[in-house]
Amino acid sequence: MSGRFRRRLLSPSLNQTKSSEDGFWHNGNFFAWAPPVTKPPPARIPSRFVVAAILHDPTKILVTETVTITSEKATAAVEVPSPPRPATQHEHTSTSTTSAPQTIESKPADPNTFVSHNGHAFAWAPPVTKRGQQHKDRAATSQPSSSTVIQPTVEHSFSHNGHSYAWASPVTSRQPKPHVHASVAQSKPDTTPTTFSNNGHSFEWASSETKRQSHSATTSQKQTPGSWIPVVGTPMEQEALSKLKEDMGAFSKKMEGTQFEKSMKELDEKARKTMETISQTAQEKVLPEGVDARIRDILARSSRSASPVRADQSSPPRVPLRSSPPRSFQDFRDELVEARRLAVSSIARNREFANRTGSLVGDLGNLTEKLLAVTSKFMDQRVEHERRCSQSNSQCRGAQDPTAEQILEQALPSNATTSQPFENLSRGRLYKFPDALGRPGGKVPSRYTFTADPVAKPESVVKGQGHKGHYRFSILTDKLVRFEWSEDGGFEDRASTTAFFRSFPTPEFKVDDDKDKLEIVTKYFHLTYNKSEFSFSGLTVKAGNDIWHYDGKSYGDLGGTARTLDRADGRIPLEPGILSRKAYAVLDDSASMLFEDGWIATRKPGRKDGYLFAYHGDHKAAIKDFYRLSGGQPLLPRWALGNWWSRYHAYSDSEYLGLMNKFASEKIPLSVAVIDMDWHKVDIPRKYGSGWTGYSWNRDLFPYPKNFIEKLHQMGLKVTVNDHPADGIRAFEDQYKLVAKALGHDTSKEEPIRFDCTDKKFLDAYFDVLKQNLEDEGIDFWWIDWQQGNRSRIPGVDPLWVLNHYHYLTSRRNVHTTSTPITFSRYAGAGSHRYPIGFSGDTLITWASLNFQPEFTATASNIGYGWWSHDIGGHYAGVRSNELTARWLQFGCFSPILRLHSEKSQWNSKEPWLYEPEARKVMKDHLQLRYRLIPFLYTMNVRATYESEPLMQPMYWNHKDDEEAYTVPNQYYFGPDLIVAPITTPNNKSTLMGSVRAWLPPSNKRYIDIRHPSLVYDGGRYIDVHRPLSEIPVFAKEGTILPLDTAKFSWKKQHGVACPKAITIQLVVGADAYFELVEPPLDEEIPAAEADRPDPATFTRTPIRWNQKAGILTIGPETNPYGSRSRAREWTVELLGCTNSVLKDVEDQAFEQAKLHGCAFPSLDSEREPHAEHNTTVYLGPLELGSQRAKLRPDNTNPNRNYLDVTCTNGSGSKEFRLGKNLQLDVTDIEKRVHEVLYRAEMAYPKKQEILDLVTRDRAPVKERVERLWRMGDVDEGVKKAVLEIWGADGRSEGNAVGCMEALGEVVNEENEEEGVEGVRRGGDDEEWDEDARSEQSYEFV
Repeated sequence: MSGRFRRRLLSPSLNQTKSSEDGFWHNGNFFAWAPPVTKPPPARIPSRFVVAAILHDPTKILVTETVTITSEKATAAVEVPSPPRPATQHEHTSTSTTSAPQTIESKPADPNTFVSHNGHAFAWAPPVTKRGQQHKDRAATSQPSSSTVIQPTVEHSFSHNGHSYAWASPVTSRQPKPHVHASVAQSKPDTTPTTFSNNGHSFEWASSETKRQSHSATTSQKQTPGSWIPVVGTPMEQEALSKLKEDMGAFSKKMEGTQFEKSMKELDEKARKTMETISQTAQEKVLPEGVDARIRDILARSSRSASPVRADQSSPPRVPLRSSPPRSFQDFRDELVEARRLAVSSIARNREFANRTGSLVGDLGNLTEKLLAVTSKFMDQRVEHERRCSQSNSQCRGAQDPTAEQILEQALPSNATTSQPFENLSRGRLYKFPDALGRPGGKVPSRYTFTADPVAKPESVVKGQGHKGHYRFSILTDKLVRFEWSEDGGFEDRASTTAFFRSFPTPEFKVDDDKDKLEIVTKYFHLTYNKSEFSFSGLTVKAGNDIWHYDGKSYGDLGGTARTLDRADGRIPLEPGILSRKAYAVLDDSASMLFEDGWIATRKPGRKDGYLFAYHGDHKAAIKDFYRLSGGQPLLPRWALGNWWSRYHAYSDSEYLGLMNKFASEKIPLSVAVIDMDWHKVDIPRKYGSGWTGYSWNRDLFPYPKNFIEKLHQMGLKVTVNDHPADGIRAFEDQYKLVAKALGHDTSKEEPIRFDCTDKKFLDAYFDVLKQNLEDEGIDFWWIDWQQGNRSRIPGVDPLWVLNHYHYLTSRRNVHTTSTPITFSRYAGAGSHRYPIGFSGDTLITWASLNFQPEFTATASNIGYGWWSHDIGGHYAGVRSNELTARWLQFGCFSPILRLHSEKSQWNSKEPWLYEPEARKVMKDHLQLRYRLIPFLYTMNVRATYESEPLMQPMYWNHKDDEEAYTVPNQYYFGPDLIVAPITTPNNKSTLMGSVRAWLPPSNKRYIDIRHPSLVYDGGRYIDVHRPLSEIPVFAKEGTILPLDTAKFSWKKQHGVACPKAITIQLVVGADAYFELVEPPLDEEIPAAEADRPDPATFTRTPIRWNQKAGILTIGPETNPYGSRSRAREWTVELLGCTNSVLKDVEDQAFEQAKLHGCAFPSLDSEREPHAEHNTTVYLGPLELGSQRAKLRPDNTNPNRNYLDVTCTNGSGSKEFRLGKNLQLDVTDIEKRVHEVLYRAEMAYPKKQEILDLVTRDRAPVKERVERLWRMGDVDEGVKKAVLEIWGADGRSEGNAVGCMEALGEVVNEENEEEGVEGVRRGGDDEEWDEDARSEQSYEFV
């Protein structure tokens, strides 16, 4: 029986106590007194590890019985009475001749007495004689003192866990130290057998050792803790075990300096502090609340006795209360780690050993599996116990907490011992109860704290009492007015979900007020009001040539967005935005939710509240003032702009990690790992309802979630999980009792804790207990998937608004990992842009769905909602189509958020390698392109936050007076200079290309497709654009700069969005250009309260300029308050569509420079960019901005040859590169481009030649030839349009048909009229747009 449970008496006087009692009670079990037996030596057999894990449970506070008396002073703390032990024939009186304490124990007189512990019977050992007195100077002796040992019989051993153990031989103890218990001798049987058995293995007895050095006659090999090895005899067995030892040694070295070792040191330090706290608590005779009443009673009785029991007293001595184990956790940790090492090594080599050692490995496997399970459970309990103890002394209750006890008693998962064993150390199953709910922690502001200034300036307000009611008008700007009416004279000055800021500077306006009429006039509108309740005739506003009559509705005929695309197959009705073809738009705010003192509030029914925007088509000005009123878009973290992986699928941890590794091996970069609802328990007992809502990890799939998430983080990924909160917290949840405790909820009947967004106390428990514990396991942010409508217990409170608002504000506590606050949820209404990112719902996998998404996404900017995330590729239903998936992903690449997603189906998933080769390459290329676009996208992210310019904008935002801009809803601006026209229809069967009807705005500058730079277009007209599956039309006009990451995958060779080490500048020459590259704040932790909108001065900014006339590219100077970011950054410039002869040798010379720098040259790489032959790439080298400038200049010996010169310094911190004066885009080669189209086309060969001759060799007037081509009846219309695109593209090309395209349009209209087709085809090949197709009625919202 372990010395932990023996009665240890160190004072000779105390040894004289005798009584008729048979033993004592401990943890509900009765223990008989043991005979005098010395302590066992340090770890020599596996039983020590087993005992350490099972008997010495560190999560429980045990009452041990110990009195320590030194040679100078005896001390006694809180004493615990025990039953008197019986007098036996084996009792001895001990006198101490040294300061070292000694241990003497006895057992009952009856030698056949047995005791029980943990379900096992233990027999008493025979009497053992004392050792001879040791020499005072132990170092001077070469042999330890001999011992006389009574020969054991069968009864002289004991049993533990079904195994028999004999007593060990006498072993000398370590050198005792003052005030420290020293080890003493232990005896073993003197019988011939020198081994014993445990768990089916034979173990040899060690020889006596002094100071870890054996001096006995028969010297045994030195052993260290954890180095025990079963005794085997055959050479094969010895070879196997030798390899096992090597594995253990290698693992020990591998763990040195790792996070594992650091974590264990941190745990030991926490354990030490915890033990000090408990010891101090015991000395003060104060125990935490909840300690067993029996112990309290013992303490109360012990306080009445201040001195130790004398030898003549019948009562046993009282001992101080101590926590178990008495030794530090460091001792047990080393032993357990050693046990784990053996177990892990053995499991890893089981298969290899099986062929060499036969049945030996099976035995080893049984042993190591058990050891691994036991040590894992012990260390998990220790970790969680110490984490709880670190909260406060009052919470250090260990297993006293019923919830903790219930969790601790759960068994390890069946697969815990074989899959990535060292992850087993952090199971994270003990969840904590916070010190305070609903309160901020540290520098993190409370979720009920946010910035708002909702009261308009008094100087801007016109109010009064009218007929049967009261009115108030707030003139916020000379184009924006708020109108209110109430019967009782009350008006809202609280923030609403729509309006946070109404305190605008007072504009100029005039008021004409008489008895029955009120007029308010500004420069842009004239308001007339009859002082009655608002009505169609009583309240009117004239803006320009348009007059608005009050009708209680919102109006914005250019559309806004919608709550969801669930089950949408194509176009759906949209809620109105605040933009209109008329001079005004209206936003009704009468029913929106309010905020008061940070909490939700509702309006008084009957009051009317709205805003009128009279911006006369100035769409950007209207949106900027809407952001001023409602609050702007917050900054997104950089990683959110990369590629997201999502799939509704029951992944296991190993399957998910394997998938992420597969993406990495394919060099497909990801930044966000989305885990759908199968992360939590789904298959639950029927009595609890459906498994749609859940907050407990599915341990069958994710046995160790904390370590699983840590692995994803190590790969560079952020993690979000799905949450359907509607069903609340039910009794099967791991945290049910914790949340119930926070809410005072009765758990006896297992009633569910209902989801109630109107209950502040529930939300505090929801965020600070339920979700905080899960976030502590590594979840970065939440995917809120609310689908239960807009009703709650309080009328006027939409649960989605509450969830979005408070999730976003609560996420400020995680900015140390997410960089900025973030949530991922559905659109709730005007003002939702404050809580990015938006989830658009489950879309059908159809061409109609894809065809509507570009318009849907761009139009959302009309209500300020700029960060939609769609199920790229579609979610469910539909058909499998390689082409559709590839086109959808191309649109995703040029959309706000690229998130691949699909349904729970074996047939539907979006891994690129599961598609056919052509589609696979397209998908991979555009996922890599998205990664390269991140420097540009982050700059646009900053622009959206600080300049109120959403990333995606409809064409009419920049061309409000061009009627054509309103006819291409699928075409949009992507940033200030790029125009994207996604192809959303299937390829033509003859051309094998997809097409889209695009419009290029009027400009004195030409356009180029950056993904197809062989064509240059004149602006100011419609064009039918044709592209193969590999390309999406992205137009940029002359004078455009696009910064890209040169790498297609992280230089760290992992996922994530590492700051680029190399930048490629794509430049469209032909006009001056400017771009300021903005990068995240560096070397500074932004306060949580400012993380959504950091100080602009904290960003790193690098201006890039192109001087067209001089041909000079200037980079820098870099503005960075924290030091240069670009010391090792390499720069490359790519001139799109420009291969001018002036630079014909630049590429070769630049390549030579690149070789000198030891860097690869991108355009000469084995994986060249598409159409690289139409671009000129110049490697600029590593630039240390701020010290030098560089330029390309002609070689004196060869005027046509250019080379890099980095020797000039201009003192401004920027660098200049002279690339050539007045460079121009290459002229389109009509014949070559037409030949390429015809060569691919699947059509009759003679017709191919006929068309080529008509375009390039026929001498008839161009207009006539164009009409002849169009009237060819036996040629597919797609082929004719593809040829006409090239023929009419570049007005500089010889024989071009640019001037004939308008005439061709007239011919097409005539043909349509003859065929009875109404309207003009403008929206694409398969969709017609009538003049009233975008009428105001189509976007009215009731």
